[in-house]
Amino acid sequence: MVKTWLVRLELARDDDGPLSDEGVGELTVRLTEDLGQPVLTRGDSGTVLVQMTLDATNESAARAAAERMLRDRAQVIWMALGLPPFTITFVDARLETNS
Repeated sequence: MVKTWLVRLELARDDDGPLSDEGVGELTVRLTEDLGQPVLTRGDSGTVLVQMTLDATNESAARAAAERMLRDRAQVIWMALGLPPFTITFVDARLETNS
């Protein structure tokens, strides 16, 4: 059965530098095209916390889909801005209470 999951991931530049406002804005736009309303929040040490809601059959599928989507969108932005490599870290996933 497909359910709605809230997945949180952390995105960070491998050089520990911050992502510019332009980069955060572009990432928000690209994720919004697919997800509707992702929430991006700046974290410690230049990281960006990305929270997204998506439909999947289980937590593992939700996590994999979220990581793939974020990696694909971030890769385009990183290349366009000439940034160093990045790392995505899984934070958590939980069922949405409204589903």
